[in-house]
Amino acid sequence: MIRNLSVRNADRPFTVDEVVLRVKNLIEYDEFLAHIAVEGELTDLKRHVSGHVYFALKGKSASMNCVMFRSDAQGMLLWPEVGDRVLVTGAVRLYEARGTVQIYAKKMFPLGQSAAARAKEELRRRLEREGLFDPGRKRKIPAYPSVVACVTSDTGAAVRDVMRQRANRFPAAQLIVVPTLVQGIHAAENLTAALRRAAAVRGVDVILLVRGGGAKEDLNPFDNEDLVREVARCTVPVVTGIGHEIDESLCDLAADMHQPTPTAAAAAVFPDRLNELAALKDAQKNVNAEMVRRLEAESACLENILKEMNGTAERRLQESAVRLDAADDRLKRNASSAIAENSLKLSGFKRALDNLSPVRLARRGYSLVRIDGQPLLKAAQAFAGAVLTVQMLDGDVNGIVQHMSKRS
Repeated sequence: MIRNLSVRNADRPFTVDEVVLRVKNLIEYDEFLAHIAVEGELTDLKRHVSGHVYFALKGKSASMNCVMFRSDAQGMLLWPEVGDRVLVTGAVRLYEARGTVQIYAKKMFPLGQSAAARAKEELRRRLEREGLFDPGRKRKIPAYPSVVACVTSDTGAAVRDVMRQRANRFPAAQLIVVPTLVQGIHAAENLTAALRRAAAVRGVDVILLVRGGGAKEDLNPFDNEDLVREVARCTVPVVTGIGHEIDESLCDLAADMHQPTPTAAAAAVFPDRLNELAALKDAQKNVNAEMVRRLEAESACLENILKEMNGTAERRLQESAVRLDAADDRLKRNASSAIAENSLKLSGFKRALDNLSPVRLARRGYSLVRIDGQPLLKAAQAFAGAVLTVQMLDGDVNGIVQHMSKRS
């Protein structure tokens, strides 16, 4: 139980523990001290073998001890050096064992140009080794985006530049502004969250991450490791336009496309409709001219083919006629030869038939003799009293066999 220290008790002094506890409660219940950002000069920097980092922040006339535990110090780079001007975020707490007030740091950011340059270069090398800046992983920006999300301050000049470019170049695209802080202590955290919200917009084709120019330290949030990694792993192509032409942030290196200014970034995302229309007209003219040229070439080619076909057909008809005439001549010759040959054969057959003709034999005195209607071929077939029929050319002679005689 805590005693009320505002009530003075002369009889009994307070214990050290009671006083420390009172101070502790006063500090821990102070919302301002629970989430604080402190700026100062870095002194007495020590990295313990346990992984904890101990240091002090020095002001004009005072200093505060600080500690960053290993869990937070693991992501801390090696850039901090004694004498650097830094910004530390965390909470003010009482270290009871020694009764000292100190800052329990969560993150440390460089403020001076020298420290910021060392921190940026160290982080650049580490992320480069991891491949976050590899050109091979960069995606192509859509030629004609339908939905574009713009992550920037909704009150700055950059958003007005983007809106102007969209209105003048490609008003058909929908522009969604995702407002965020672009400078200050919480800018990197705000930008990271805004980039996630932009990637979650339904139908978004590309994201613009832009801010206008300013002092170099104003651009430090765009070298924040968390934001750079969010740009690299974003599911939507990211185009950056941060600061002036001479500025180049780590977000620029991680983005799919980097432009020197917000206006240039918007011009790279929104195509110029007038140029596109002019290009379409030129393309149409070129297509029409090419069609005419090809039609003329095809017509000439077809005409040549027709001429060749006509000449080939006529030549083939002539060749066919010659072959037909030759075949007709051969057929006639073969037919005449066959007729002549067959005539000779017929004449020979006729002569052979004439020689065998009964009429010819009858004219030479030969006759056909039958007995009872059967030809008489041998004398032995005849017998006395048989009726003979002698067939002559002009008629038949009948008779009776009276006797037979044989030749020896």
